[in-house]
Amino acid sequence: MNPALRLFRPVNAIMAVLGTFISSLVAIGSNMLNHIFLISIASLVVFLVLTGGNVMNDVLDSENDRVNHPERPIPSGKITVRQGTYIYVISYVLSIVVALIFLNLYAAAIVVAADLLLILYETKGKYRGLSGNIIISILIGSIFLFGGVIFMKPEKTFLLMALASLSNLSRELIKDVQDVEGDVDRITFPKKYGIKNALNLSSFLIITTIGVSFVPYVAGLFSYQYLIAVIVCDICFAATLVTQYKSAREGQKLSKVSMILGLVSFTVGGIF
Repeated sequence: MNPALRLFRPVNAIMAVLGTFISSLVAIGSNMLNHIFLISIASLVVFLVLTGGNVMNDVLDSENDRVNHPERPIPSGKITVRQGTYIYVISYVLSIVVALIFLNLYAAAIVVAADLLLILYETKGKYRGLSGNIIISILIGSIFLFGGVIFMKPEKTFLLMALASLSNLSRELIKDVQDVEGDVDRITFPKKYGIKNALNLSSFLIITTIGVSFVPYVAGLFSYQYLIAVIVCDICFAATLVTQYKSAREGQKLSKVSMILGLVSFTVGGIF
């Protein structure tokens, strides 16, 4: 893969752009086809923010990556630290400029907040356990709120943000349990409070996610098709609840599948 392309982490970028399209579908339904330019601009902004965060991460971790991930573009010497710094600074600046020109002020405010939170996370948050997990989860959730805000219809997408943030925070905790032996430079929640407490908190978040997932149907925002889809999703979350105690590795994999099924559920809700 081209070094620059790898630096951008295209799979993550595609997932973020897909999240923007799904949240737009949830906000305005099939009418989104009449607003494809605006949605494309919003997706570009999300891509720029994500790129800024990814490249900044690689720049700041370049010394550690010489040992842990020597094949990555910066530690391998294919891209210099200076070039990487230019890329993430330009990405952050462009995301704000494009948002201010083409999107409403509320959407632009989310972009500015996302850039600042990413900078906070990369410089301090990722070393501070749960607070870093919360920052990342809010950022992931904000992608799904964004599609509603660009159309000034955030009601449904706010719930999508809540579900994405809660489920991702649970997965972050499970991942920290999985990596507890290797996290020598991070004071993660399981390292500070113990693996059992971390998994118990993850369980609480999963149960909360399952409970909140029924709100869109009960509130009359989505149809019974959504209810059927989200029940399938919740079964997978319930399996995660049990599996995480047996194997953190398998638990975080199931959690990822559950989150994908959650996106499918909201897609169904947006269509029907």
